[in-house]
Amino acid sequence: MVQAVFKKEMLDILKTMKGKTFCSYECHKTDATRIYGKCRLNMGTFAIDLYNYTQGLPFPGYFEVEDISVFSCELVEKNSVFTPCEIGASSHIYLVGEKVKSVEIVNDTICIDQGEYEIKMDQALIIKTNENVYSFYKDWMFSEIINVHVDRKMAVVYEEENVKNDWDDDGQSKVDIIRTTVVL
Repeated sequence: MVQAVFKKEMLDILKTMKGKTFCSYECHKTDATRIYGKCRLNMGTFAIDLYNYTQGLPFPGYFEVEDISVFSCELVEKNSVFTPCEIGASSHIYLVGEKVKSVEIVNDTICIDQGEYEIKMDQALIIKTNENVYSFYKDWMFSEIINVHVDRKMAVVYEEENVKNDWDDDGQSKVDIIRTTVVL
């Protein structure tokens, strides 16, 4: 099974958000809902850079190597300068100021042609506060875009039907999706 998921040490970093104040998120100045490549989650005493970059992953028996978007993150100094991925772009801080109740990862296990090929892929980081639900989610498998959605009650994640369509090879492959949500 191919793994396109947060590594354990990254999950440990994300877990530290619980109980802290989610002060703001930072990204390219012109669009707070579709971010290319990375954004910063400012937590007061620390910050986390969230990435969605393509990586070449081995696909034994299917492709030799395929570039798939993979979420990752790293802990950074709270006062370090954030630089958007877009060349020459300036960043903007979107204020939040809410206490984090829970941090969740939405994960899909994608099974192609009855188990001939499987990939486990993190689709979203969900941050729930006392006031809102912040969804940082990917769209199709090759995209390096991080979509951001804020709602009072519900998380938004790339729909399972879209995931199936991304992997069905124009109807040539049977695709099953098992979607799980893990609370960190």
